[in-house]
Amino acid sequence: MDQVTRPVGTQESPPAPTPNKKRRAFPWGWLLVPLLLGGVGYVGYRLGQDDASSAATAGGGFGGAGFGNSGSAAGGAGQGSSGQAGSGRGTQGRTASGQAATGQAAGGQAGTGSAAGSRTGAASGAAGAGTRSGRSSAGGAGQTSGGSGVTTPVQATTVQQGTLRTERRLTGTVAAAQETTVSARTSGTVSRIAADVGSSVSAGQTVLALSNSDLNTSVESARNALETAQVQLRSQTNSVQSQRAQLQQQVSAAQTTLANAQQSLAALQKLAAIGATSRTELNNQNAQVQAARTTLTTAQANLAENTRAQTEGLAEARLAVQRAQIALNQAQAAADAVRVTAPFAGQVTGLNVSEGQYLTANSPAFTLVSSQRQVAVNVPATEAGTLPVGAALTFVVGQQKYPLKVAQNAAAPTGGSVPIVARFTEASPPALGTVGSVVYSAKVASGVLVPSTALQADNDQTYLFTIENGQAQQQEVNVLGQAGTQSAVSGIDAGSEVITQPPTGLLDGASVTTASSSRQRGSAAGPGAGGPPPGGMP
Repeated sequence: MDQVTRPVGTQESPPAPTPNKKRRAFPWGWLLVPLLLGGVGYVGYRLGQDDASSAATAGGGFGGAGFGNSGSAAGGAGQGSSGQAGSGRGTQGRTASGQAATGQAAGGQAGTGSAAGSRTGAASGAAGAGTRSGRSSAGGAGQTSGGSGVTTPVQATTVQQGTLRTERRLTGTVAAAQETTVSARTSGTVSRIAADVGSSVSAGQTVLALSNSDLNTSVESARNALETAQVQLRSQTNSVQSQRAQLQQQVSAAQTTLANAQQSLAALQKLAAIGATSRTELNNQNAQVQAARTTLTTAQANLAENTRAQTEGLAEARLAVQRAQIALNQAQAAADAVRVTAPFAGQVTGLNVSEGQYLTANSPAFTLVSSQRQVAVNVPATEAGTLPVGAALTFVVGQQKYPLKVAQNAAAPTGGSVPIVARFTEASPPALGTVGSVVYSAKVASGVLVPSTALQADNDQTYLFTIENGQAQQQEVNVLGQAGTQSAVSGIDAGSEVITQPPTGLLDGASVTTASSSRQRGSAAGPGAGGPPPGGMP
């Protein structure tokens, strides 16, 4: 290998400067690129806002693109003519945030765009502006039905035929079922008072007793007269029966004598026909027959007279006995009337006498109210017919309830109402004078039962909205009656779906949806249909 020999002490001199070489300039282009990109992004943002507004009006949808923190531009989502998605992507690397944007289209389709950034990023499709965080700034129009108009959410219920009833409450006061003033049936001195004021007595119980000696004498006289009449009847009956037996025997004997005489006469007549007997003997026998016939007639007359005497005479004797018995009963009743008793079970509320006082017949002795309680109420004439005798009611005092049954229904109205009397059925009714409420169920009307909130009024017209094929249908109805939160109407069919609370301004034929139908549509469309993009709303 050849070696190059250099002279000792010789030094290498530096290269000579190139003649006319310029000094490096400042990179102004790199400084202008971020500024240019920022300007383009701002203009795109403004254009995206305007396009989003027009898209909301026309039912279109936009997607937004991201804008990188490093200041690079991003591609935006394209606009579809019927809600189809358009997309754009940056040509070079992703931005720091790199979020995907979603817009809602008129037909329910979404336009999407993937945000990407580069220093020279370009977008395909309609440009939308991105925010600094990379999220979409474009939105869609509200929910519509196939682009034909707004669908209003409503609440609805299925109505049925029925009877509308209501609870009536009428004020009533407890009173006694019976109240009377008992009078003495006879005169006498009050010898004993058996029940004081406020005492409870049973039916037939003695409240006070009178003393009258004349009544006892009258009873004895009447009893003696009855016994005398009874003796006369028995004596006359025996006499008639004895005579009747004798007369019947006499009639029988006369009948036998007549029969024998007639047989002898017949025999003599046969002998006289052959000349075996004399005319004188035949005439004598004829005389005997006539005598026997007369005897029989007399006996029969005597028997008939006996029969008449038995019929008339004994009847008179029996009548005398009956009159004597009546006199005795009256005397006994007068004697028993010294006991003034309670005609029914109840409570003594007043005494008009005191012991030792003389009381004339038919004078008030005491006042009695029955233990049975009742309530009298005036029921509207239109409802009285639904409360016949025996119908169940309830008497309410505070928290206590007492069962009642209708005992009297006058049926005829008085002053627009019908008085009805109801009696307590339990053994422990409330006290007299207690004020409470008489409660019963009254029929208002029969028809299709709808919520009262569903009814709308326009002058003299009443209507409601039903749902048919997803549209509100206005239907005029006739209100038959109202009670509480329900109304009975005619004019619609049972089974109709009625909007319970129509929104203000709801029109006939408007598109409506219920909570149940919305859930069904969401389930049929699948997850994410018509809703926000995965990851939540931007």
